[in-house]
Amino acid sequence: MVEVNKTAQGTVIAVTETNRITVTNANELKTAVVDAITKDKTNVMLDLKEIKYMDSTGISVLISGVKASRENNLNFELQNVQVEVMKLLKLMKIDKIIDIR
Repeated sequence: MVEVNKTAQGTVIAVTETNRITVTNANELKTAVVDAITKDKTNVMLDLKEIKYMDSTGISVLISGVKASRENNLNFELQNVQVEVMKLLKLMKIDKIIDIR
């Protein structure tokens, strides 16, 4: 399940009820991220505090967020990235194209 909260700084999106982003929940997450950017025209903060594992579909969500934010001149950032996920982001050099707080 994906939780979406609007704040003064933008939209905070978090995955709930699981600690994984995989093919089973990536599409719902991608829709939430891209819609917040393209339809709501808001900055997006993806909160990964609960996420300990991400597969290639999770990476594709991140790339879609970066692409949509650049096309709409908005910000897309990751928050509360866990050690396990950070290792993957660094390995794939995703940390070079996404703001991580």
